[in-house]
Amino acid sequence: MKVYISNYLSRSISIIDYSTLELEKEIYFNESIYPHHFCIDKDEGLIYIPSSSNGILYVVSLDTKKIVDSISIGGNLSQIMLYNNEIFISNEDSNSIYIIDKKDLTPIGIIGVDNMPHGFKFDIQTKKLYVPCINSIVCIDLLTKEVVRKIDVDFKAWHISIDKKKKEIYTSTLDGKIIILDKDTLEVKKILEGFLLPVEISFNYMENKFYVTDLGYKNVKILDYPTGKYLGYINVCGIPQGLEVSKDERLLFVSDTQKNCIKVYETCSNMLIKEIKVGKEPTTIVCV
Repeated sequence: MKVYISNYLSRSISIIDYSTLELEKEIYFNESIYPHHFCIDKDEGLIYIPSSSNGILYVVSLDTKKIVDSISIGGNLSQIMLYNNEIFISNEDSNSIYIIDKKDLTPIGIIGVDNMPHGFKFDIQTKKLYVPCINSIVCIDLLTKEVVRKIDVDFKAWHISIDKKKKEIYTSTLDGKIIILDKDTLEVKKILEGFLLPVEISFNYMENKFYVTDLGYKNVKILDYPTGKYLGYINVCGIPQGLEVSKDERLLFVSDTQKNCIKVYETCSNMLIKEIKVGKEPTTIVCV
């Protein structure tokens, strides 16, 4: 398994070997590409990077480390995912989700949503895409490409995570809250407070807890999974942003945008076991 990290200011992708926790390689890009969100096509050996600076989607070879294709979409591109040979990209400027054919990068369609769709998450069980927008949550059917559900809310939704065990979704907000919603109805079930600027949310079912990077308090909050009760925090001693629990749930990866490193913690003890130097302003972490 590999751990991929986007480094926004150094315009690069770092690749860490999971078994050794050593930096394996760094892929540098030209002046146009500022990677924030990205996705990996492991079978094809490709990275898809939407650049918010110029509205272009770049396709980069993991083997040659070079751009092999691109398409100009325009706008402030953000989150990206692959599904069924299709690429889904959120565009904050046009308040929409763009759909691109993976094979030849031709446009398939555009789905209009609400204001500033920054992050989104795909639910593999129901084949639905959940999109947090400012003051609403939108659910899109990936087969019909239609909005099938929407709920207006009085909080500023930002990032979102799917609970794989319960029929729930968790969204962080710019208002300093974590909102738990019913996945089917989008009704609000619980509101968790005590955050300043929560960003990413990751679940650890083995340890029965979940984590939230709090950019405002500069720590990682630890909460009880069954109840949502606050258990404590990890003092990052930097600025945490990206967050990912390893597939075996033994390790927690946190990107520190202040010290330009990935901090690795044991989930059983919350102890820091390694700091891995990467590029400038590491943000998104993907374990594949």
